Amino acid sequence: MALTTFQDYVRSKYPEGSGTVYSYIKALQILDDIFRQANLSDMIDKDNNLSLSQIKDPVRVAEIIRFVAQEEDKFRHGQSSIFDFVNPNQTSYPRNRFCTAAIRQLGKYVDSVCAQEASLLMNDSEVSGEKLSIKLRKLLNIDVEGTEMETQVRRRVGQEVFRSLLLDIYHSRCCLTGIDVPEVLRASHIIPWSESKTTRLNLENGLCLSATYDAAFDRHLISFDEDYRLILSPTVKEAYTSASFNTYFRRYEGQRIEMPSKYLPSQKFLQKHRDSLV
Repeated sequence: MALTTFQDYVRSKYPEGSGTVYSYIKALQILDDIFRQANLSDMIDKDNNLSLSQIKDPVRVAEIIRFVAQEEDKFRHGQSSIFDFVNPNQTSYPRNRFCTAAIRQLGKYVDSVCAQEASLLMNDSEVSGEKLSIKLRKLLNIDVEGTEMETQVRRRVGQEVFRSLLLDIYHSRCCLTGIDVPEVLRASHIIPWSESKTTRLNLENGLCLSATYDAAFDRHLISFDEDYRLILSPTVKEAYTSASFNTYFRRYEGQRIEMPSKYLPSQKFLQKHRDSLV
């Protein structure tokens, strides 16, 4: 799987010949010129060797998104901004917010690059979930201390990467019901993200569940036994007897999950989860 360029990425998102593709690419070129003229190139790269479309750090992109949006607002309100440097023939770009839109699209591209790099790392590694987790945390700088904004960006990217990899090894199907609609699938952490740094990106700490079962799992209403069969909490079995409960929960009691292609769910982690059934 080859890593794409930003230009290839936006072309893949819109019909061939779309004016939106041209506008995004042109907007980044305009911003590159403005950043150089305003002596702001170090915001992109401290060595001034990169253009915006070559950035690979999601935190840096998030900072630039916020900066460009603020400067675009100033320009639209007639205040001095970095867009004082824009070519008079190109003022429609900041006026119509094409510059902010392009940078936001760049952010999505950088997120996709992180996911691609993580996938390459997973596919090239014949290691335990724990060792892969160490590599992924280093790749994404998950454990790096930073500002609240930096922490939020790294958490978001880390969770998106975790979901992408987990859906890959579960073939984009709920391991309990077989539902294969990606929009309703969740990457369920067995040990929650907030409880342990070391298990956050460990694929052995994940299950691919559809939204209903993810919510029940997260609230310790269901879990899985030593043979990966669904168990219901005693409380929920006593409290609910409706037809819908029987349809969506009791019918699956004792059913074994479909196993992932690799990185089987850790029984050590599941034991801890089972101990917390309500």
